[in-house]
Amino acid sequence: MASADPESIADVEAAALVQATPEEVFDFLSDLRNHWRMADRFVEVVSVEASDGMHADGGRVRVRGPLGLGRTATTQVAAARRPRLIIGTAEIGGRTRARVSWTLGGRLGSTRVRLAAEIERASPFDRLLLALGGRWWLRRLFARTLDHLARELASPSMAVDSAQAGRVGV
Repeated sequence: MASADPESIADVEAAALVQATPEEVFDFLSDLRNHWRMADRFVEVVSVEASDGMHADGGRVRVRGPLGLGRTATTQVAAARRPRLIIGTAEIGGRTRARVSWTLGGRLGSTRVRLAAEIERASPFDRLLLALGGRWWLRRLFARTLDHLARELASPSMAVDSAQAGRVGV
């Protein structure tokens, strides 16, 4: 079972410093519709769902890996504590499940963002993929995702997006 501590040892993780406040980063990340803006060529956001009709908190993501391998995960936000933490799940079929967390910490006007995944259970096929380099590949994917997040939040349009997100009561 996964640890309740979001800073515990993760199977896959990356961290970066983002030039935005924790509140701005949280407001951006808390709506999964923004996650497509961080996706790179290996990730396709298939669908997003809003259980409250306003903020997307679940969906499906297709990840294409080396050698044309692809996996589709169903994602769901499980808990959020503004402006520090978002925890969710990613499930592939009924046999693979990971707990994914975004942990945010203020650093002199910037935010240290840690993206981590703990594998709670994995199918034999997914265990094999992880053992044959999947963890390494996912770490690189997480690092690129954080690079894209930093660029998104540094863009001039983000200041408007963050202000609007704050008004709707994320």
